[in-house]
Amino acid sequence: MKTKNIFLTVFIVVFIGFAFWLLAGKSKPSDNLPVKIGASEALTGKFASLGEPRAKAMRMAADEINNSGGINGKKLEFVIEDNQGEAKVAATNASKLLNIDNVDVVLTGFTHITNAIKSLVAEKNKVMLYASTVRDIAESNKLFFRDYWDAIDSGNALAKAIGNDGYKKVAFLSEINDQCNQIGQTIKEDGQKYSFEIIATESYNPTDLDLRTNLVKIKASKPEAIVACSWRHENVLMRQLNELGMLGIKTYHIVAPFIASSDTKENRGLFEKNGAVSTWYGVAEAGIGDKQKEFIEKYQNRYGVKPTSEAIYVY
Repeated sequence: MKTKNIFLTVFIVVFIGFAFWLLAGKSKPSDNLPVKIGASEALTGKFASLGEPRAKAMRMAADEINNSGGINGKKLEFVIEDNQGEAKVAATNASKLLNIDNVDVVLTGFTHITNAIKSLVAEKNKVMLYASTVRDIAESNKLFFRDYWDAIDSGNALAKAIGNDGYKKVAFLSEINDQCNQIGQTIKEDGQKYSFEIIATESYNPTDLDLRTNLVKIKASKPEAIVACSWRHENVLMRQLNELGMLGIKTYHIVAPFIASSDTKENRGLFEKNGAVSTWYGVAEAGIGDKQKEFIEKYQNRYGVKPTSEAIYVY
């Protein structure tokens, strides 16, 4: 399986956002008080494998900044709430962060979580830094900052891979959400450039657990390849493709096996057999600079595990 494996070096732009907030004439915290940063992360639940490394990297970055004197002499204080990967829980703990903890900055991840809390953050006129594949949330508010890979870029990369492989008739299987809509539209548009067409499109709800009805319809259209925007359902998708005798149809993914629920020996075997292509990012272990090596070493020494790409993003 081919994987677009990129090591990401990211500055802590949330503090740039905070500086902008101060310069814009908002209420300044007392000189004697710390800069309070609130985070809503999936520390438990099905997305904990993404959220927990983010929280660990936040704490590590905050400790390093505080040990170096803080920001203009102000210490950082982190308040991290567990949203369990659920939008309703995120809205509840975001309200706590804003109204009880009175944080100055909010960090969060995942589009469905960000959508659930963005109006609360905007109402309090706070800075928000979020991780999402879609651009429109950041464009909606000058105090919102997005630092993440992009759905449109992912669609461009998948379309190019399909074109390079020479397929002409492609099916699109998609969870119903904003990211997948953007990816689907991008692939459809790029199909003209790379001489392929989308001959079938099937969508399903995020809560669906069985994709076989969608897959049977796709199979009937006789595609040469399938693009799957199904990051929450990769474990279901590959197993059911195999059950329906469709594993010979090459698949292109935005995630593939790199979510904990689908990162199994069985699934990796199915991806390998299928020759699947993914645009998901990862952590390179070769050809990296001294700063990257230093971060990996510090993270491993502190937590006893290798950092994930999510940890790198938030750090």
